[in-house]
Amino acid sequence: MIEVDHLLLGDVAVFDTDRSLSGQEGETYRSAEAAGQADTFPARLAAALFEVTPSLTSVYVFSNTVSVRRFGGWTDDLLTAISDTIRRSLAFYEDDS
Repeated sequence: MIEVDHLLLGDVAVFDTDRSLSGQEGETYRSAEAAGQADTFPARLAAALFEVTPSLTSVYVFSNTVSVRRFGGWTDDLLTAISDTIRRSLAFYEDDS
């Protein structure tokens, strides 16, 4: 099971995983279009996160963390949807149970 925890810092939710997501250089994306122009795992993850909700303004992927900015606050449902998207992006095999 892939662990994903989060911490809220104002408009930014920081998701911490127990897997490495990128190298030591972080990647920032401010739109799904920008993420779609790169062919890296962080770019594909950012594109998937922008699909969860159009209200995201920034996705930053660095090492084992994903920082997501959204104006207007966070709901529990949205935090869960982002966590699930991160978790699924890291899963090589889907859990059929």
